[in-house]
Amino acid sequence: MPKAAPKDIEFIARGLATNRSRLLVCRNRKHGYCYLPGGHIDPGERAAEALAREFLEETGLTIAVGPFLLASENIFAQRNKPKHEFTALFHVEHADGPWPDPVPSLEDKLAFEWIELAALPESGLLPPTTLAWLMAGGPDQPTNSHEATWISDRQND
Repeated sequence: MPKAAPKDIEFIARGLATNRSRLLVCRNRKHGYCYLPGGHIDPGERAAEALAREFLEETGLTIAVGPFLLASENIFAQRNKPKHEFTALFHVEHADGPWPDPVPSLEDKLAFEWIELAALPESGLLPPTTLAWLMAGGPDQPTNSHEATWISDRQND
């Protein structure tokens, strides 16, 4: 956890998109890390609406937002600044049929990649809690029974 407290909480909507044994990630070209596609939820905007808007803005693709899968909370430092994120993760499908390969990026700083699920440990996927959830089976965990899951980077939450 960062030494200083974050000034506010960022609310994020992300999408879990799969294509056979691959997972769609968004890679930051400058820093190299990746995360599930999506972005910030604007005040007054529903999480699913924010997710659809972010996909359209960043890829030009229309998505169908499916079931809510996961709520995660992470407190960390990014470039020496304290951050506190609360993320809502949904299953998503490409609204116009199969996902394109490659998925286009409309922003120079972002690249969209399909990563084999077996390669997730070496992918640089953030946050670590989401990576651990996916590595444990994600939405297909036997104990999940298709109910949403809460995870936090705090030990006792």
